[in-house]
Amino acid sequence: MYKLLNSFVIIFSLFFISNASADPNAENSKIFLEKLGKEVIETVSDERLSDNQRRTNFRYLYLNAFDNFYISRFVLGRYWKRIDKSVKEEFVKTFNDYIVSTYAPKFKGWQGEFKAVNSLMEKNFYNVKMNIINKDGPVLNLIWKIYLDKNKNFKILDVNIDGVSMLVTQRAEFMSVIKNNPNGVVGLIEAMKKKISI
Repeated sequence: MYKLLNSFVIIFSLFFISNASADPNAENSKIFLEKLGKEVIETVSDERLSDNQRRTNFRYLYLNAFDNFYISRFVLGRYWKRIDKSVKEEFVKTFNDYIVSTYAPKFKGWQGEFKAVNSLMEKNFYNVKMNIINKDGPVLNLIWKIYLDKNKNFKILDVNIDGVSMLVTQRAEFMSVIKNNPNGVVGLIEAMKKKISI
């Protein structure tokens, strides 16, 4: 009886392992992120680019690869439901500008490699583990949370860097600004615009 049960467990485990490895989207999710990393290096990192062109290229990659509407809602937390449509639209636009203005310059002259290690499906999402290998610095350990949209395109929801969710971190920062600003979300939008213009 024990041998029979043991054999059943082994077969059952192998069945799920083979099914997981047979998921073509798991491998495709790794390819998607490595391709995105290559595009960042080719179209954003180049020091010969003007600052304006660098931002334009980064904006294109961000808006196409990330679910920016979901991200905008997440970082506003409970305040999203409290604001009207026009403020929501202004926030999404300004937040996208803020992301581009903040992160595009950080890649100027960056050299390294984006190497996807594995991809595991959790519910309807893929958690893709990746190492970012800096040419002159430490290796960053990332886990990307991505999904396939209705058009079968991968979209990024979050990135976890060395155990820290970027969305959760951004939301905590925004919650603090809103709480301490008499104009609430509108005050946050104004604060982002000031940083963008610097």
